[in-house]
Amino acid sequence: MAGASASSIEMYVSDDIGRTISGRYRITEVIGEGGMGVVYEAWDAQVERKVAIKLVRSDSTSDRKFLSRFRRELEITSQLRHPSTIRVFEHGETDDGRPYMVMELLTGESLADRMERGAVSEMEALQICRQVAESLSEAHEHGVFHRDLKPDNIFIETVGVSKVVKVLDFGIAGGVDATRLTQAGEVFGTPQYMSPEQCNGLPLDHRTDIYSLGCILYELIESRPPFSAETPMATMLKHVRAKVPAPRRAGPETARVMLMSLRKDRAKRIQTAGRFAELIGHCIGALRAMKEGRAPDSSRAMPAQSSNTGSVPISQNGGVTMPPATGTATGMRGTSADRNSFIIALGLGGLALALVIVLVFGNLGNNSRTAEPLTIPTPSTAPAATDAKEKSHPFNRALVRANVPAAIVMVDGKDQCETPCEIKVPVGDDIAHEIRLKKAGYVDVVQNWRPRTVGEPLPPMPDLRKL
Repeated sequence: MAGASASSIEMYVSDDIGRTISGRYRITEVIGEGGMGVVYEAWDAQVERKVAIKLVRSDSTSDRKFLSRFRRELEITSQLRHPSTIRVFEHGETDDGRPYMVMELLTGESLADRMERGAVSEMEALQICRQVAESLSEAHEHGVFHRDLKPDNIFIETVGVSKVVKVLDFGIAGGVDATRLTQAGEVFGTPQYMSPEQCNGLPLDHRTDIYSLGCILYELIESRPPFSAETPMATMLKHVRAKVPAPRRAGPETARVMLMSLRKDRAKRIQTAGRFAELIGHCIGALRAMKEGRAPDSSRAMPAQSSNTGSVPISQNGGVTMPPATGTATGMRGTSADRNSFIIALGLGGLALALVIVLVFGNLGNNSRTAEPLTIPTPSTAPAATDAKEKSHPFNRALVRANVPAAIVMVDGKDQCETPCEIKVPVGDDIAHEIRLKKAGYVDVVQNWRPRTVGEPLPPMPDLRKL
């Protein structure tokens, strides 16, 4: 609690050291003080391992709103399973009514501590933020958004020689069920990482986390947050009104994605955390290509005409490219591919000549037979090219929600997923695609949608009504 003195906090902490919770967790030392209580290291005697326990202080048990948020964190975190979300083993209440939760004990440092140690490379920043985006994607699919994403709430765990990013502290996470915990206009968050709609005290959705992660990515690469001022209010005002300073250290692909995530209008922002993770993956690929001295994969910037992911283009000597018919001895000294192509051309020419001779002499030997015209088949490559064009459209990955859980989402008559979930709809094919929600016992609802851009949000779906 903000009103508790430092001495009273120390007293509560010292009283908890050595205490055994639920007959198996013996508290051994303090790890830190979180937003919802104190985090301890403890020994789990049942499975003989070290764990972390977040425990509400005894002076906070009278704050009903505080306890509601703590219990909500328990409910939220325990249902998330992504490797980049901290894992909760168990939760409950102590004998004196203090809620607690038992979590995996992480070894490493917070992202804030990592930033204090020195500059973070662009590649490291992208890899960290991609894992965070993937964790957020799972939370958003459960209808939960974080609302206080910042470097202090991101932990870099060391596992052998690998580093795993963990998202912590869903204590003020929001969602449909969280509205009862906050008053209208009440603002949560850390000013340097708050979205414009958050600064204005507006109702929030998952896109506020996308903006916050964009701020973190910007700060990691540029060594400063996009907006800061002498007071929190001045910083929040900049988020609402000021233009994002042009990135100076980021590569062109990374800079473009950062600015997409930091758009003031959330309808023009990157729309889902899953799409954000995908775009960051493209940035990582472009950065690796640059470091290896090769051109970035141009297929990422072009309509996807093929699913081929190889970086080697078709050679000039392959396919239908043939050497000139007037090849000389000098031409024959070219590559083996040239010689093979030349031999194949001669063989085909001889075969064609033999076919003509057979036809001519066959007609001369049988005058009673009426010569039938030779029908040359029409090349069938045009439809294939048309099909390729039809499949070359990019996709809009839109998040679909329904007023009832686990409704089936159909796109153009095909099942895609259950709400809340992300669907893929082609962009630019000039077709009104049918988005249908259905669930047993409810009347189907339909929305026809013709997305013009990959970032365009899906119009709100009508509510499902019982039969």
